[in-house]
Parts: sequence; C-alpha cells; structure tokens
Amino acid sequence: MTDDGPLEKLLLEYVDAVGGVWQDVEPQVYDVMLPASVTAQLDLPARDEMIRIAFDPEAVADYPDVHLMAFGNPLLDRVFEHAQSLGRSSRIYLTGHNLSPHDLPSLLRRGLQAPPGIDLQPATPRVYHFRQALFWFQATFISDEKEHSTIPVGIDLYYGRVARHLEEVLQHAVISDTRPLPYPDAPCLAPAQAYRLAREEATRSLAVAASARLYEHQQVLQRETQRIGHYFDDLRAELAERQARAEARGEDAAHPSASPTARFASQRQALDREEQARIAELRRKMTLRVQVRLLNVLWVIQPKLRVRVRLVPRQGSAGETEVVWDPALQRVEATVCPVCGRPTLALALTRSGQVVCPACADAHKK
Repeated sequence: MTDDGPLEKLLLEYVDAVGGVWQDVEPQVYDVMLPASVTAQLDLPARDEMIRIAFDPEAVADYPDVHLMAFGNPLLDRVFEHAQSLGRSSRIYLTGHNLSPHDLPSLLRRGLQAPPGIDLQPATPRVYHFRQALFWFQATFISDEKEHSTIPVGIDLYYGRVARHLEEVLQHAVISDTRPLPYPDAPCLAPAQAYRLAREEATRSLAVAASARLYEHQQVLQRETQRIGHYFDDLRAELAERQARAEARGEDAAHPSASPTARFASQRQALDREEQARIAELRRKMTLRVQVRLLNVLWVIQPKLRVRVRLVPRQGSAGETEVVWDPALQRVEATVCPVCGRPTLALALTRSGQVVCPACADAHKK
C-alpha cells in the first residue's frame, strides 16, 4: 500500500457513508457520484453529477478534470469538515472488564493510605455505569501560513476532573454501542459543565503551544528585520556615495533646477518608505492568531465499582467515605477531599469523624 492508502480508504468510506457510489477507473483513480445535498455541502457545481478523484499525482496528466485528493486541496478540506459534522457526538459502552476482582478489600487497602492505628474496612461493592467524555478540539494557528493541531481532552464526569488515562483505556477496551448490562448510572456532571472543564484544559495546552510558536515567530521577525535593515543601509550608503560624487562634480551649479541634493533626498525618502513597508508586511505575516473549535465528543460509559470504606480508629469517632475501583486500570481512583477539593489517595480523620486528606486533618487539629 502506498503512503496515500489510509487517505484513500477514508475517502471511499466517506462516499459510502453519505450514500454515494464509487467505481475504480484504475489504481488510485475513481469516479464518484454523490447525492445532491452532499454536492451542495462540498460546494461542487450542481451540474457535476459525477466527479473523478485521484490519489496519484501522476494521474493529473492523464485526466485533466480530475480532483487530486492531496492535503492542502480545498475540496479535501471541505470533505473533512463535512465528515466531522456527521459524527460530532457519539456514545460507546466499555465491556470485557473483570467486575469481581479477587480480594478487592486487600487491593483497596494497598491502594489507599491511612495513618497508623486506623483500620480500613471496605463494604460490599456495587457496580455502576460511570460516564466520561473525550473532547477533540481543533486549534488553528494562523500567521504567514495556516497550521492545524488537534487537542484531545478527557473529562471524568463523576469527579469533575481531567481523565488523563481515558485514551489508554480506550485502546484496550471491548466497545459496544448498546448498554450490555443493566447497571444503574452513577451521578455525573451536566454536558455543559464537562465542556467548560474540557475547554479550560484545552486552553492551557493551547497556551503552551502558542507561546512556543510565538517565540519562534519573534525570532524570525528579529532576524528578518535585521536583514532588511542591513539591506537598506547598504542602499542608503550607496546612495550617499553617488550624491557625494555628484556634488564633487559640481552638478548643483550646472543644473540648479535639478540639484542632486533634492534628487537624492527624494530617493532616500523612497528607500525609507520601502523599508518601513517591508517591515510592516513582515510583522503582519508574523502576527499569530489562534482559533479554537470543538470537533467531536465521545461519551464513554464504563462499569466501575463504588465501595463505601469505613475508617475505624483505635480511639475516637469512625468515618466513612466512598471510593471507586477502576477495573480497566485495576486500581482505586483518587477520591476528593470534601474540605480542600483536591484528589487524594491518602485518607485521615478529624476529631468529629470526617474523612479528609492528611493536610486538612492536620489543619483541623490546630
């Protein structure tokens, strides 16, 4: 398969998905018929009931009216945009995980941390469907050229935080488009709240990428500005030499109506204007603008185990909290401290029996 194989496969699947038909003319050259609605979406002439597309640049010489489907082709960009609009949101269920791990209480005790003298007593686990979301944002960096970058952000809708291992889980999961088992749903954030969290995280990642590109542009601007300055300095020096020679020959006295002083001053002003125009154009090209938009969102529903854990000290009040066991990653997830709101795997007790993180427990003692 050639390097264009994946693109070729994608485009033919797109034609099938939108209800079109295709026929191969020769390797990497196809005749394609699309529905009228799709033809309008792609901004193709209405009279083009059939178009010919190619993935081999050499085919252009044999078929002058062919559309070469290569990156940078405006038609290919419109195809990508239309394909993305067809599936902006989808939902999947993850299955195939062990929901009855051996000796779960021991696994929880190893995954959680408690101060000496406090016993962790997990209750019977219950299975719930937990919802996560994977947002794909497209960042477009616009300066002297246009560059696209995709930023994926996973959000755990139960805890309301970034799910940093979601893509890893998806790589090894068994996926179903229907709910395989009738487990209840765990509480979750509203989609609008999840989107705001994802956009904030994408903005932070984008700021780092934009800063790096801006630094590169500033370096180019400084280097090219100096080059332009040196170039026009040489032209002005040459002009000064010519003016000096003209004045030495006494051309001012011979032609007072067209003195070299006035003539060369006009030329120097023209050089200054040209230099300023080139630098202004360079700065315009080096100005970085960033556009961000949401491409797609994937709602991921995964069964996990919710477990009530009781913290029992040797003396004083006991307390309870809830933790979640992720069967895909085979580990307990960090819970949230009810006081500071930070995720934590270390648990401690206040005098009143509230389960908090060790830092908040120490602060409560003071």
